[in-house]
Amino acid sequence: MRLVPQFFALTDRYERKARLLPGLLVAVGPALTAGALIHELSTWYTAAGAAVGVEFLAAIVFGHYACARGRAIEESLWASWGGPPTTRWLRPTDTECSEQQKSKWRGAIKRVTGMTIPASVPEGATAASVDLTIADATRQLRYTLRNKPNATILQSHNEEYGFARNLYAVRFLWVTLAAICVACCCVAFYLELKPYAAIAASGTVLVASILVATELPKYVRRCADRYAESLFAVAMMPDFPSPLDDQRQKSESTDRT
Repeated sequence: MRLVPQFFALTDRYERKARLLPGLLVAVGPALTAGALIHELSTWYTAAGAAVGVEFLAAIVFGHYACARGRAIEESLWASWGGPPTTRWLRPTDTECSEQQKSKWRGAIKRVTGMTIPASVPEGATAASVDLTIADATRQLRYTLRNKPNATILQSHNEEYGFARNLYAVRFLWVTLAAICVACCCVAFYLELKPYAAIAASGTVLVASILVATELPKYVRRCADRYAESLFAVAMMPDFPSPLDDQRQKSESTDRT
């Protein structure tokens, strides 16, 4: 039975916000339009049930598609930014952040993960190899801090970035479906129906989707930057023991037993 909520993306907060919510937004146009058009031919409760059914089922499908597309475009997004912010800000050649700030971040990452990020490109190494080291260290940092009690802000910003990335990935689909809904309403008028509610709903969704889609490229980058800032800020908290501290605690507990 657990497979049902897992498929419907209802198992945890990240799945609900980053996967289900983009699907709900993409599906709202077809659902409202279908409900309003059916209301022209049937009772209000039949129309309401149809709208809810279309919204729920379409949201599940579009949510899974948005998640898949979001992961697929992530690399190209990072390339357009010059790399993910967690890598870009720790590069020796980076000028967005001060060397003092980067030094604090490197120290925190080493304390939490035990991995050393070079402050300059070592002799015989390349900038690409330094990027790989940074990527490995920040990946280990994410795994270490995941689900920690005092890392709730990190989880919140991760959900926000996942939502923005996935909605960005299906923004054109969102706008296209809204435009198709408006076209369907125009056809209904041609057939001498009077779907005023449907044209109002689909038109509103079309305008809203266009406005949001134009802002999404900047919004998803801001969300990525916020997540990177939170990741480094949580790593600098004094509450997270280093790997050496963990080993010392394990050895002490073994000695006591």
